[in-house]
Amino acid sequence: MMPTGWCPGDRSVTGMLAAYPETSCVRIFFGPGDGLPASAWTDTRLRLAQVPAHADVIVSHKDPDVDAAAFVAAWQATGRTGRLILVPHHEPEQQSGGDPPPATFRRSWTRTREQVGDHPARHDGRLLLAVCWTLQWVRRVDAAGRRVNDWRTWWPTHEADAVDLVLGDWYPYDPTARNPFRPAAYEDPAAALTVMTELSAETGSPWGIAEINHSRITKAGGFGVDLDPDGSRCADWYRRMHAWARDNGCQVWAHFHRGGGDLTERPAEARVLRELIAQEAAAPRRLAPALETLRGEIERRWPGPGRVLTDSGHHADHRPNVRGAVDAIDVDVAGLDVEALLAAFTRHPAAGAWVHAGRGARADDGWTIRPYAGTNPGERRLHLALRPTAEAEQDRGPWLLAGDDGTDAGRLLSLLRDPAVAAQLRALPWQYTGAGLPRGMSALDVLHELLLTVRALGEIVAEQSPDPARVRAALAPPRGTPTRSPPRRPPRTPDRPLPSGAEETRRPSRTPTSTTR
Repeated sequence: MMPTGWCPGDRSVTGMLAAYPETSCVRIFFGPGDGLPASAWTDTRLRLAQVPAHADVIVSHKDPDVDAAAFVAAWQATGRTGRLILVPHHEPEQQSGGDPPPATFRRSWTRTREQVGDHPARHDGRLLLAVCWTLQWVRRVDAAGRRVNDWRTWWPTHEADAVDLVLGDWYPYDPTARNPFRPAAYEDPAAALTVMTELSAETGSPWGIAEINHSRITKAGGFGVDLDPDGSRCADWYRRMHAWARDNGCQVWAHFHRGGGDLTERPAEARVLRELIAQEAAAPRRLAPALETLRGEIERRWPGPGRVLTDSGHHADHRPNVRGAVDAIDVDVAGLDVEALLAAFTRHPAAGAWVHAGRGARADDGWTIRPYAGTNPGERRLHLALRPTAEAEQDRGPWLLAGDDGTDAGRLLSLLRDPAVAAQLRALPWQYTGAGLPRGMSALDVLHELLLTVRALGEIVAEQSPDPARVRAALAPPRGTPTRSPPRRPPRTPDRPLPSGAEETRRPSRTPTSTTR
């Protein structure tokens, strides 16, 4: 699922929800002087309080000295299940309307990190801290095609570990057009959005779209041609942009429904936005294959109705991600050996985190158990989450949950399929040296001596036979059977005294005392 929605612009949130039901993302902006009021979550006259509880909210602000801790605490107190994506200093590169100089920008990021960087909701994936730039500014080039602006000027290098998401505001830009901001054609999605995948790769953070709009290409809209008077081409382009973004890791998508982006009088584009919002809301909930395997093992080991729950609102991992996978389950611990389950869980390479009874641990923290102050799954529930990668989701390897007798059929079968294990098992019977065999000899030694004895008897028979060749042919090993030397073993000392109570089975003589034809 890629949460999809809008920035309401000059319209009310309730009006926008009526026009675009099932919205899963809303962006709310606090301008210069607005601060970041905690009361905005509960004052129903304000837009933020009108956003559906399940929707992600991108909150961007301009003021540097805000109380992010109080704002986040007020958000958590509402019990909302959607994520909060907090953007300190929306579009700082614009350097207008209250934007800070770089030094103030960096100090503000340090303040934000100190206030909420260690908040439990951030560890839950429900609180994300993000930077947001205008992509026209990032993409701008000179006559030689060189970029003239450096996004690193507005990157909090000293607080890079606190940046969870890189957001971009996308608007048209074509440096080859007479007016670069009013191109003559809709840009190919890959060319238009590759800048975001590049920024994601360079910063090491996932990416999303906080604002996007493209006016119809018409002369009335300030373009040089009347390419799209009914908006059908723009609608098709918008659909392709959304699909490309979804397929290339975009985490969130918000249309800028203001000014030229207000779709009230643009029915073709409004219809597509409505369809895309509904499409994401209806995205199937598919439990990651790795968790399907784990769920099966848990239910076999500790059967019972409602043992494993996949749909819960306390943690972001329970929501389908951009790959459509749900990366967490909650387990009812009644009658369950929690210690045994966690021991097996934390050994698995796909495991990412667990939460239970006010404590939790993460793989990226070395499974160090720490107090947990986030939204608890419940005293009788154990929350288990995967690492947030496609590789972890697709890992169908067994979790090796032991049964009552300490064995696990899945593990045993997995080991038996290993060629090296199978080879060892085949060799073990021939290495037996226990009771019933002469001391110092293995089963293979005994078999080899029996073979030598049979061949010696056969040679005696062959010498006395009228057809020696026929006897020797019958005794010959099958064609293609490798010849081997007798296995090495320590020299036997038959006269060495045996331990008290032990008896030795003497080796049979290699020379028969009589023969029968």
